[in-house]
Amino acid sequence: MSMISPETYLEQNKDNISYEELLLIRDEIIEIIKDYEKTDWDSSDICPSLSSLYQARLKYLGKLFELMANKVRDMKLGSKRNCRGDS
Repeated sequence: MSMISPETYLEQNKDNISYEELLLIRDEIIEIIKDYEKTDWDSSDICPSLSSLYQARLKYLGKLFELMANKVRDMKLGSKRNCRGDS
């Protein structure tokens, strides 16, 4: 994943990606975050810093959750079911 803003990421992906694909992306981002959490950040000499990369991935994840919530809402509205389970 290239370093683009979370807002740009959301805008680029909101219409052209399925919910199932979003689940796969979510899992990938979570694995990347877990890898960062296992890293000794003090001994890392990369640019951008691991801290910056970690924070960016957390922001991507937040935006991805927004997109997922919107997709679920749209799917539920499309099914026209209400909270009582009536069709």
